[in-house]
Amino acid sequence: MARRTGNIDEFEFIAIGDYHNQGRLAVEILISGFVFSKEDYVRPWEGQIDNMERFVLLWESRNLIAVSTAIQDWLTSSIALELMRQGAMMTVLSSLVAALALPAVLLSATNFIDSKWSIAVDRSDKAGRLLAEVLLKGYQGNRPVTLIGYSLGARVIFSCLQALSETERNAELVERVVLLGAPIAIKDENWEAARKMVAGRFINAYSTKDWMLGVAFRASLLTNGLAGLQPVDVQGIENVDVTDTIEGHSSYLWSTRKILERLELEVCYPVFKSKEKEE
Repeated sequence: MARRTGNIDEFEFIAIGDYHNQGRLAVEILISGFVFSKEDYVRPWEGQIDNMERFVLLWESRNLIAVSTAIQDWLTSSIALELMRQGAMMTVLSSLVAALALPAVLLSATNFIDSKWSIAVDRSDKAGRLLAEVLLKGYQGNRPVTLIGYSLGARVIFSCLQALSETERNAELVERVVLLGAPIAIKDENWEAARKMVAGRFINAYSTKDWMLGVAFRASLLTNGLAGLQPVDVQGIENVDVTDTIEGHSSYLWSTRKILERLELEVCYPVFKSKEKEE
């Protein structure tokens, strides 16, 4: 798998929780995407109470830590603080304007993030295809899988669903999906195909205050919409506004558990059916 995927140096599952090797009927895979240390891959998911066998995906820590640190360093720079004080960032997100409307100083200041971000995005897409292969080969024991991820971890999941949509497995492998602060364009991606790969709930949680996500993803793409900042208008996708909980992109590190409790994932839900199947 590693040879076919290329450039993926780290891809490992870490068991967490108390329900391993007990014959549990469901598996949960949790994927962090904005981290400052390897501990941050696990920290957001600790303490969650459910009855599934849970695994954290440790992937590309060197690249993720590099881009997360670069973003955080920029956040604490004098330029970023001045832009925040002037309210420039909120103007960008509230109107989702094109790049030409952004302050020139903002674009120049974020140039140093670009290379690290581009690498991390590329790795997340490749890690998603690798995750799809893992599911297709039944390494999870052919049990229904719940996939939850934030930031670039959400992009890993979306890439996985895209890869699955290229097969003939339909919604046989993935039971539920939760994307938190997803750096995924809305107009340029096939959300309908990804949705068909999920049997149950498909949740997109977003925050209109997460302007750092918009900056990192580049403002030129904001006109295509960004799932981490706004709803995705696709049948069967449940949009949840978590602006009251997420003040900025790094908030997902310590607020993920609170959001998941709010989503009530353990509540029964109907199996998703596309319009084609209904007809």
